[in-house]
Amino acid sequence: MRGRSHKIMKNRILRCSKCFSYTLKEVCDNCRLKTNSTKPARFSPLDKYGKYRREYKLNN
Repeated sequence: MRGRSHKIMKNRILRCSKCFSYTLKEVCDNCRLKTNSTKPARFSPLDKYGKYRREYKLNN
């Protein structure tokens, strides 16, 4: 099953964290850095560190 999900991930949109361009490739064409998924982290109501993350976000 892992091999199959890896093939599906190649078709999802990715974003470069340096130049913020969107692409389907794993490496950005503009700056040659590895791209990241545009999906947000999965939400969980049982998140142990959510309180600290929200506190950090308010203070910075």
